[in-house]
Amino acid sequence: MTEKIKFERHGDVAVITLNRPQQLNALDPQMLEELVETLATVAGSSVKALVLTGSGRLFSAGVDLSTPFFMENVDDPSVYSGKRLLDSQHRVIRAIFDLPVPTLAAMNGHAVGGGGFGLAMACDIRFAVRGARMWMVPGALDVVQDFGLSWLVQRVIGPSRAYHMALTGYQVPTEEAAQWGLVNELHDDAAALASRVDAFIAQINGMGGDAVRMLKTVLRLGETSNLKEQLEVEAIANGLAFQSDEFKARKAAYVETKNSKGKS
Repeated sequence: MTEKIKFERHGDVAVITLNRPQQLNALDPQMLEELVETLATVAGSSVKALVLTGSGRLFSAGVDLSTPFFMENVDDPSVYSGKRLLDSQHRVIRAIFDLPVPTLAAMNGHAVGGGGFGLAMACDIRFAVRGARMWMVPGALDVVQDFGLSWLVQRVIGPSRAYHMALTGYQVPTEEAAQWGLVNELHDDAAALASRVDAFIAQINGMGGDAVRMLKTVLRLGETSNLKEQLEVEAIANGLAFQSDEFKARKAAYVETKNSKGKS
């Protein structure tokens, strides 16, 4: 049972909804634990993809400032207490990033700081409503940006833009975010975003689960491998896929559709 997130399955696609709308889906300790536990369940299941979204008008306002996540009421005299606290929070970023299936952040509104923007950036793909903004907060609080954004963001937009966002707290509009590559698709409103997410879920449900997982593995390896290594990995993966019943059925259907169009 979860109280601060909602978990659903739409066919073979898992959907997690951050569900603290009155607190703008800010991350607190209970939400963190519910997310980490649910993501572990997803990782060990047969799902083909994960959609992460928010309830209400924001994707997430970040970390709840009234919680011990900022060291309030933490009774631990050790100099390492803050480090241990962040290590615990960062589990959720690793849990999303390390999922063996594709992940989509459906950003129904702003994504703020590590606890909000970090969750979205840990996903493989991001769809957003127009008007949503993304920003970091370390300059406003005299802290270092956490939740993996110092690593995740600059790999998408480059070091210079990442420095700019971190130092100035620049709130990137969705149109600019799309130009930079922070967002893959823009949609006019929440209804349009939900419709597109439904289409994404339907597309994934029509794909073979093993092929989807191998595709993510191959793409992830391609971020760091050289061309020779990547060609080898592609050959191994497709050599397996070509033997699957799923591939044979999809190929036959594809050929039949092409032939039907050619006759019309």
